[in-house]
Amino acid sequence: MTTLSEALETITEKGGARASVKKHLRAVGIVDWSNVTRQSLYQLRDEILGKLSANTAKTVFARTCAMFDRFSEEVDFPENWRKILSCKGEEVVKTYLTPNELAKFAAVPTYSTREEVVKCECLLEAYTGARISDIHALTTENIEGANLIYVSQKTRKRADIPFSERARGWLEFAQEHRDAAPKYRAGRIEVIKRLCERANINAPVMVHVGGVDERGPKYMHVSTHTFRISFVTNLHAAGLDLLTISRMAGHSNIQMTIRYCAITRPTISSEAAKYLGV
Repeated sequence: MTTLSEALETITEKGGARASVKKHLRAVGIVDWSNVTRQSLYQLRDEILGKLSANTAKTVFARTCAMFDRFSEEVDFPENWRKILSCKGEEVVKTYLTPNELAKFAAVPTYSTREEVVKCECLLEAYTGARISDIHALTTENIEGANLIYVSQKTRKRADIPFSERARGWLEFAQEHRDAAPKYRAGRIEVIKRLCERANINAPVMVHVGGVDERGPKYMHVSTHTFRISFVTNLHAAGLDLLTISRMAGHSNIQMTIRYCAITRPTISSEAAKYLGV
C-alpha cells in the first residue's frame, strides 16, 4: 500500500502546496492512513478553518481531497469524508488599475533594469492577459501579424490576442533582460508597489482579502495578480463579452474569468435605468 508520506509527494503544485497540506495533517496527528478517522478529519477541518481564510482553506481542502481521492481504492476512508473536508469560499474585493492608472504606470520613470523589466512584464499582463509564467516564456516568435499567440502553460488553452507595437517593445525588452527580473514573488511585489507609488496611484481603496477588510492608498494593495485582473476588468467594463475575454486570458472556463473581474456593480443601460425609474 502507498504510504501517506508517498501520497503527499503526488501534490506537485508550486508555492509550497505539499508543505501546507503536510503541516495541517501533522498538526492533528494524521501521519499515517490509520490516523484518518471521522474524528481526525473534523479536527483537520477545524485546524484549517481556524488558521486560514475561507478561500485559502477551500484550496487546501481541494488539494487534500485530490490526494485522498487518488488513493481511495487503497484506503478505507470514513463515510462522507469529502463533505467534511469542504467549505464555502468568500467573495474577495480585488484591486485593479483603471486605464488612466495604467497610463500613469506606463509613463513612470524607472531607475534600474530590474524596475524596467518588471514594469514591462506588468504592462504585458495588463494588455495581453498573459500569466507571468507565460510571459517568461514568450518571445517575438509568438507574434503573428497583429496578434500574440501562445498556449497557456497552466491551462494548455490557446490564447490569441490583438498585439500593439508598444506591446512588442515591452516584450522585446522583457525578453532581452529576463535574467534581471526578480526571482521570487516577494521581490516582484516590492518593485510593483514602488512603481505604483512613484506613479501616484494612490486613490483610497478598500480590499477584502484573507477574511479582513483593509483600507489605504491603492499602491499598497497591488499584487502579482493586479495586472491580469486589470486586463479582465477593463475589457469587461469596455463592453467585451466574458467568453471572448476568457479565451484571450487563457482561462480554463468562464467562471474563472468572472472571479477575475473586479467590477461587481453592473453597468446599467439607459433602457434598464428607465425601467428601474432611476
